[in-house]
This record gives sequence, C-alpha cells and structure tokens, in this order.
Amino acid sequence: MLKRIVTRRYVLQLIALLCGGTAAAQSPTATMRGQVTDSAAQRPLAGAEVYALTDGAAGVMRTARTNEAGQYLITGLPAGTVTVRVRLVGFAPAGMRVTVRDGEATTVNFVLGQRLTQLNEVVVTGTGGVTQRRAVGNVIETIKAEDVLAVAPARSVEQLVGARTPGLIVLPATGQVGTGAQLRVRGASSLSLSNEPLLYIDGVRMDANASRGQAQRGSAGASRLNDINPEDIESIEVLKGPAASTLYGTEASNGVIQIITKRGRSGTTNFGFTSRQGTNWLANPEGRAGLLYGKNAAGELVSFNLYQHEIEQGNGPIFTNGRNAGYNLSLNGGTDNNRYYMSASYDDDVGVVKHNWDKKFSGRANIDAAAGSKVRLQGSLGYIRDRIRFAQPSIEADPFSNLVWGSVTSLSTGKRGFGYSPPEEWSTVESHADNDRTTISLTAMYEPMEWFTHRLVTGLDVNAENNWLLYPRQPLGSLDFLGNNGLGNKNVQRANRTFLTLDYSSSLKYGWSDALRFTSSFGLQHYRSELSTITAIANTFPAGPITTISGGATTSGQEIYEANATVGMFVQQQVAWNNRVFVTAALRGDDNSAFGQSFSAAYYPKISGSWVISEEPWFKLPYVEDLRLRGALGVAGTQPGTFDAARLYTPSVGVGDLPGLVPSSYGNPQLKPERSREIELGFESTLLGGRADISYTHYTRKITDAIVNSPIPPSAGFPGSQVVNIGRVSGWGDELSANVRLLEGPRVGWEIGTQLANNGNRIDDMGGTTFLTVAGGGGQAQNRVGYGIADFFLYKVRSAVLDSGNVVSSVCDGGTGASGLELGGPDVACSSAPRVFWGHSQPTWQAGLNTTVTLYRNLRLYARVDGNGGHLQSNTEIRALHNQGSTEAVILRNDPFLQVYRAIEADAVGTYKAGFLRLRELSASYNLPQNLASRLRANTASISAAGRNLSMLWTAEQGWNTSRDGLVYVPVAGQHVWDPEIRAVGQLSNGFQTILPPTASFTMTLRLTF
Repeated sequence: MLKRIVTRRYVLQLIALLCGGTAAAQSPTATMRGQVTDSAAQRPLAGAEVYALTDGAAGVMRTARTNEAGQYLITGLPAGTVTVRVRLVGFAPAGMRVTVRDGEATTVNFVLGQRLTQLNEVVVTGTGGVTQRRAVGNVIETIKAEDVLAVAPARSVEQLVGARTPGLIVLPATGQVGTGAQLRVRGASSLSLSNEPLLYIDGVRMDANASRGQAQRGSAGASRLNDINPEDIESIEVLKGPAASTLYGTEASNGVIQIITKRGRSGTTNFGFTSRQGTNWLANPEGRAGLLYGKNAAGELVSFNLYQHEIEQGNGPIFTNGRNAGYNLSLNGGTDNNRYYMSASYDDDVGVVKHNWDKKFSGRANIDAAAGSKVRLQGSLGYIRDRIRFAQPSIEADPFSNLVWGSVTSLSTGKRGFGYSPPEEWSTVESHADNDRTTISLTAMYEPMEWFTHRLVTGLDVNAENNWLLYPRQPLGSLDFLGNNGLGNKNVQRANRTFLTLDYSSSLKYGWSDALRFTSSFGLQHYRSELSTITAIANTFPAGPITTISGGATTSGQEIYEANATVGMFVQQQVAWNNRVFVTAALRGDDNSAFGQSFSAAYYPKISGSWVISEEPWFKLPYVEDLRLRGALGVAGTQPGTFDAARLYTPSVGVGDLPGLVPSSYGNPQLKPERSREIELGFESTLLGGRADISYTHYTRKITDAIVNSPIPPSAGFPGSQVVNIGRVSGWGDELSANVRLLEGPRVGWEIGTQLANNGNRIDDMGGTTFLTVAGGGGQAQNRVGYGIADFFLYKVRSAVLDSGNVVSSVCDGGTGASGLELGGPDVACSSAPRVFWGHSQPTWQAGLNTTVTLYRNLRLYARVDGNGGHLQSNTEIRALHNQGSTEAVILRNDPFLQVYRAIEADAVGTYKAGFLRLRELSASYNLPQNLASRLRANTASISAAGRNLSMLWTAEQGWNTSRDGLVYVPVAGQHVWDPEIRAVGQLSNGFQTILPPTASFTMTLRLTF
C-alpha cells in the first residue's frame, strides 16, 4: 500500500511541475533527524528504514537508513506537515505526523517493539534462496545473535543457541574449555546413526562435530562448531525435522541449522570494538568431592576429604579460577551496490586447571558487490587458527579422575591420596588439538528478468587438524606413577577434512492477476566430504628431551581415507492467493555413495500450507492482531555410514609374515537411507495490541527403513553384525514459545519469555530382533520394541536381608505384561528376575524462562532459567567407587540394596533421574548516555556484567529415594551426582565416567561503535 501511495504522489508531483505548478517553486530546506531504539533493550537499531512523506497531491518523499548509533538524517524537506514512518525486520513498524519549518531541524525519535511473529521476515529455505516467513508452512526459528550477546555471556555458538528455541537441546559434555556439546533437534530418531543436525554457514555445509582431536574422558574433544566467532554471526535459523528440511535431502531428517554471518551496511565506515574479561570456576569442589573412606592399620574406619586435605597440606587447590579474555574488532560500510564487513578476533580462555586453555584467532571478510544491474555477488572468507590444550587425556593424568578415585590407602604414599598420580604429574602429559580452518563461499545471483532469478552457491570448508598426545619420559621410567607411560610415548594425528558445496537453484514467478501468483523452483546440489588421516605412534623414548616420533624405540603408523558424495535435485511449486494463502509442493531426489549398489536413489516429497488468516477482511477476533495457521508434511533421510554397504576385508600379517586379508564387514548391497516422514501443525500469533507473541507446533514422525546392526551367525564367516534396514520408529512432540511485554515505558520496561517442549519416541519394529544393547551403556541401555530409543532396563530390587554383611535373601520385581518388562510384577528371587523398564535415556521435556527489566531506557537487567528432564543417566564412576571399596557402605556392608546390586547389576547404583533447572544466565547491561560515549569518541557504548551457570535451582534426583518406591537412586550410600547435566558425547546410552562438570563463569563486556 505504501508503495502505491508513494508512486501516485510522485506522478502527481511530476504533473504539477510540467503544468507550471508550485512544486518547482518550493524551497525544501527543512531537516529531520532522530534516533531509533529497541523498546526492550534500549539499544540503537542500525539499518532501520525511515520514510518522510509530505502532505498534498504533490507530496515529497525522502528516505534514510539509521547508522550504527541508530541515528538518521533527512534533508531537503519542504515546510509543512510530514508523515514519518520507520520499519525494521523483527520489529513492529511505527509512525507519526509532525510539522517541519523552513531552515529548522526537527527531532523525531522512535522506539520499536520486538515481534516474534515476523510474517514478512526473510528466511533461508531449501530452495537455495530466501522467502518470506509467511509463505513457509513449517516453523523456522530465528535466533538474533546481537540480541543474545547484548545480555548473555555467550563465548561460543553452543552457548548462543542453547535452550533459546523450543525443541533444540544442547547436551554439554565437560567443563574443559575448548570442548563442545551435542545439538539435538526434537530428540533422538535413529537407533544406530547420527542424531546430529546438518549445519551450514552462509550456504556452505560445515564440519560441526562436537568431538574432534584427541579423545578425553567421556569422549569429549574439540568442538568444530565452536570454531565460529559468535561476534561474526548475524542470525541462526533452525529448521526442525523432515517437514522443514525435506529439500536438504538424505542427511537432513535430524533438522538443519543455518548460520548467517554479518554483511556490510551501506553508508560511512563504522567500526566496532568488543572486549570481554572474566573468569570461570568449578562451584563448591570441596563440598561436592565429599568423603573417601578406608581402614587404617588397626582396621578402623577412617575418612577424609581429599580436596580439603590437599589445601591443608599447603599444596593449594586442585581447581583454580581460570581467566577468560576476548577481543573483537570489526568494520563495515559501503554503498548500496558494494558493501563490506570485516572482523578480527582473539580469544584466550583458561580453564579451572591451568594447563587447559584455548587460544583462538579468527578473521572474516564478507563482500557484497553488484556486477551490473542483473548480477549480484556475495563472497565470504573466514579463517580460524585454534590451539587447544586439554586436561583430561587419560585416567592417570586427569585431575578429576584422580580426585574422584582417591584412596585412604595411598594417603601416606607419593600419590598423597590421589587415584593414580599426584597433581605435579598431570601437567607433564600434553594433549593438544590444533586446527587451521578456512571456510570460503561465493554466492552469485543473476536476475535476467524481474520474474526470473538464478542463484549459485559454491564453497569449501577445510580443516587441517594436528592432534597429539605426549607422555614425555619420566626420570623413574616405568616406576613412575604413570606406569609404562613413564617410559614415554607419543601419538600424532594429522587430519584433513574437506566439505565441498555446489548448490544451484532458479525460480520463476508468474501469475494471471495480483491475487493469484505462482513460483516454480528447480535446484541441483552436489556435496562431497573427504577425510584423510595419518596417525603415527612412538613408544619408549631414550631420554626426556626427545619427544619426536622418530625418537621412539618402536614406531608404527596408519593411514585412513574416507570420501562421501551426494548428488541431489528438487522441483518445487508454490501457489499464493492474495499474499496470505500459500500452498507449496516439492520433490527431492538423492543419490549417495554410501547407498548399496542395488539401491538407486531416494526420493523425498513435501507439501505445506500457510494461511495468514488475520489478513482476511472478515477476520475479527478480539485482542488478536496477527494470526497465521501452518502445516507441513515432509520426508527426509539419514544416510548410512560411509562403508556400511560395502563388504570389507582387513589387511593382516599371515603365515610366514606374508600379507593377507581377513573378513571384516559383511556388507549389504540393498542398504538404503533411513526414511523419516513428519507431519507438523501449528500457528503463530500477536496478541494484546502487539504486547504478546505466541508460537505453537505439534508434530508426529514415522521412521521407516531404520538401520539396525543385526548379529551375523558364525557360519557366515564374518564377525560382528550386518547393517540392515529393518527398523520402524515413531516420534512425537509439542513446542511452545511465548513472549510478553508487560511494561513499555520510559522509566520501566518489563518483558517475559518462555520456551517449552516435550518429545517422545517408540520403537515399533526391529525385524524380529528381541533387543539390542546400546553401545557405551554397560548393558542397561537397550533398544526394545515397544519402548523408546536406548531406554534403561535394569533389575529392580524390592527387598533384601543381610547377615554379617552378606546377602541371605533378596526379592526383585518380576515384571508384568507379555514381555515381562513393565514394573509392578510379582515378587521373584533376584537370581531369576528379568530386567524391567526403568526410564528413558533421552530428555523428554525442555523448559526455559527469561525475563528482562529495563530501567530509564539505559539499564537492562536480565535473567534466564532453563533445563530439561524426563530421563535417566548412568554415572558409572559411582559403580567403580563401590567396586574398589572406597565408600562407607561397602566397607561397613550395611546397605542391603547396595550389596544386592553390586552382585547383579552394579550400574544400577549410579543410575539417577537427570532432570534439572538451573540459573543459566544473569546479567546487567548499561548503555552509556551519548555525552559519555562521545568522551570515548564513540557513537555508542555499553558495558555489561554477566554470570553463567551460577546456581542449580532444582534436580529431580534429590527427590527420588529408596523408601518411596523401592529403587536404588543417587545419592546411594554417601555418593552423589556432581552435575545432572553432564553427558557423554556421541552416546545415546548416557553412560559416563569422571567427566569434569560444567563450570560457572563471570564476564565483563565493553562494546563500542565508532
């Protein structure tokens, strides 16, 4: 509508000029200036479009765009009444009428309110291009990095996205700096393959593995996702499940995450500088370490707190405060045709152990250029140099393992009570993950006609890793606390990982009227990943200074090469009615090198609909401004492993030292990808005069051709299992997000937001297989038909009787139902009892609550609580502590449940409810007034103080006890859970041991723009 009014007035003005009217005689000398700010954060809004339109048939229109300080300037306005409007994606538009006078400057400021229901926001889709949110039939969540960083101490991408959108859970692994977490979208869906989403950066597929480099305790390692500098990110878009990610094909059933980096803005060059300084620490290590027990020479029970004991002996604390620092410099500017964004950053983070650190340099250059009137180019170049040293390389040199598994019996020895070695030994072992990463992308957009567009994206993500673990030779050699490792050894891995992306798409827009419009799209993609790894190992160094591979007495090497390629194409047809009803149908076909030779290609259809019902002329619903109904049905896949379909043989040394081959993998020429079909229904709405936004989604999912590792009979001549498509799995869930602006005033603003989600799954078929044990779970996590993926099945002890510490009788749950796996069965002897269902291993609910209070437009107070639960976890270190006899109950032999479980299922005593809610973020941010910022020669300045992981508010295991329902739960016999959020990377089963808990942190951040 605004476009039509503007065009009409320009035409009338031109007619007046040609007819000798007064328009030519006007002397437009009035000026308008002002600032546009965010109503919640009170921060300046850059890039907002401001329109000033004078009254009258020959109205004059002037436009401007706000700079980094949110300021705009409009000149050349004739005197009179002017209508001023401002708009910015993600915010409700605003406008007012003012009077301007010749030769005078009029100040007009705007305060815009944020909107979650952003129907006209441009989002990335699988067509390789962009479209308005209103036309998409599935939910697309957008996380604005600038909004998060303004209040939250997010040092990494995982902290940037964590729990900020319902359905996306971050599962952290360890408190070491440099390590990363798993991302899980809408829970687990695969029995044996990856459950990780695909990640793209500026349209190029990227390596986002959470565990690269030398393995740590709990399988933790360097995170490739966290290579990306959060300060370089404009937004992150989350496409959840097959209904949203159909056009991404064979690897997209677990969702897609698009990272979009910052681009330049037209105007004068703007500089930005950010400095963060802070510290991180392990909360209450002394209290959480608890007591270790043993017997002295007289046979008396003694105990001590190892953490406190080390301090009392004058050796200092095991864990200290680590200093965190980061610096970022950026600049952007240009013209409407040619724009640039450049940045450089350096981060130096130290963990709670001094020899755990992450030193990272990153640089980025993004260029937008117009090559004539029909071609536009976008180039992105990112480089990261990351150097990480870990602190948990092995059980002998891990501070946390040595603390947890301390012993009274070694207190008077050189170990000083620690499990394997004293603290001075730990730093001699070096575990490094070095990486040089280059990501480059080029996007070319060609528009020969206004209704015909082409888009080509090509790029590379290249990681050159140098991972190494060194045990230098110790003076005592094998007599050292490190055992044979004291003789010295080194493991070096040089890995090159490359992801190539080629993505072409075209769209044809046409119609027979303004009401009925069509968009036809076609696309072709090619993705290729390559991994080349050379590993060298050396053992037994002759002297301490010698640490090279060639210096070892014995050496060995290994080389691995893997490649995977996908070719896919899609067609899509969209029909739009009056720009408020949209129906889209699409079909994608893929061929992948991991498919079996007898399987040709996979095809994935999709249909979706979106109806902006609030724009219908007849729509009149009290307190509802915007309402969009949406639904989608789509299919996507999960591809097999690179060599799962191939029959493989392993080289071996045979008789007479001659080379030979032995059977390795049986192979499956019929192997195809898992196929996920999802139905998604939901709505988005703005309520109460724009003060409230709400979004809801319900989805159901069916996974067919699920890949199962089926055991092979020995007569086949091959060991292990065959990878086959025989499984079926169902999934479901709900997602709700809401944001309410309770107060919006010049003195006080108050905003509350929440994110809630639940999910579940059930295994419907495994091709006749009764159950399969899930790797990493010690046998208690199993895939069983009728239950969820990797559910826990353990014996349930109901009663037990001890005599002089020995179990004389015990009764267990006999289970109910046809399978005998449900709780509540008859009493049976534990020696003949079945394992029964205890609970899920995957979180089934997620909750987040955030609130922001703004005082006098400059001071912003922010708090966020989040957590998840509905599942169990297995802390196998508790089992190990009982087994080695360093707990009070084992020594006294006075806990009947413990004694029974030690005999029949030791892991049960470390299995606990893992639900939690924690105070995730707490901050205060202050925008310096303009006069103070100008003293720093800055356009804007802000300072913030923020804490992360400051308090655990609630845990489910605290309320779960033996007396109420007969199960053994933590705390058991004096043991406890350090942190219920801990989880092993890459394992469905949840079994973990001595993983350093997540740390708390405090950060001060200064932000300046010039």
